[in-house]
Amino acid sequence: MGIMRMVRYKYLLSKRRRYASLALSLALAHASFGQVKYKSVGNGMADIELSLEQDQKFMLKLDRADENKNYRMKGTWSVEDNNYVLQFKRPKIDVSTLFSSNTGFHKRIKITDDKTVKFSSSQGGVVIFGIYCPRDSVLV
Repeated sequence: MGIMRMVRYKYLLSKRRRYASLALSLALAHASFGQVKYKSVGNGMADIELSLEQDQKFMLKLDRADENKNYRMKGTWSVEDNNYVLQFKRPKIDVSTLFSSNTGFHKRIKITDDKTVKFSSSQGGVVIFGIYCPRDSVLV
């Protein structure tokens, strides 16, 4: 009985290692799509923060200084062909107005319909409301 118990224990340990490596691989793959934030730097127009959360939801906060208004817009996001795809639930500002710009960065953003926006996940920032918002960090 003692030898069989030891063999069974060794077998279970080898299985746990495989499952542990699989769990670690899944965790690292999930962490690559962890929380991403784009945040505007100091300017006199607006404070902007776009947070892509781990649960595939996002929050866009826009605090306009000129109108003294705060906007909070929510929706879901996904990744398609190395692009983030944002789908707004009920945008309070027209999406094409929100993501249009007179700079050269607006060509990197594609507005597919009145509630959907695509932009590259590899770029270092995005232009929102005419203000460049660099990628803040990737948190795990």
